[in-house]
Amino acid sequence: MIRWLSVIICQVVLSAFAAAAPNCPMCRKPIVLSRAVYMVVTVGNEEHRLTVRCVQCALHAVNRWHPDHTLLRTRCPVTKRWVTLEWAKGQWHAEPSSAVLLLAPEFGSECLHRHMVFTSPKAARKFFSRNPTLKQFPLRTIAQLPEIGK
Repeated sequence: MIRWLSVIICQVVLSAFAAAAPNCPMCRKPIVLSRAVYMVVTVGNEEHRLTVRCVQCALHAVNRWHPDHTLLRTRCPVTKRWVTLEWAKGQWHAEPSSAVLLLAPEFGSECLHRHMVFTSPKAARKFFSRNPTLKQFPLRTIAQLPEIGK
């Protein structure tokens, strides 16, 4: 009985370590998979796949590495729909094209509820109705992305 109990405890501990999220390569904070941004970055003939903590980390990576092509995918926290941001030929594009970004300053070193991508301004307004303190920060459109980080 004790032997089986120790086997079960070991499996629980190992499962906990396996489920632990990795750290973001940009900010070194733990990645929360439900809020992660998935990146495919192409520089020359090399393609790199990364998972980062938030959209701000993804944008910093793009500004740091100056890739030829980049795809960023994350979920809107309101609609739960996927949003894709693409950097190609010196321009950003979004799917859906109505996507907007909230890039509020971090508070208490927390970014997840302050750096987000929404499928539309309507989804952002719904978020702001539940988080009125963030309403003071402007939303950025896809056309404003080249200004970020410069």
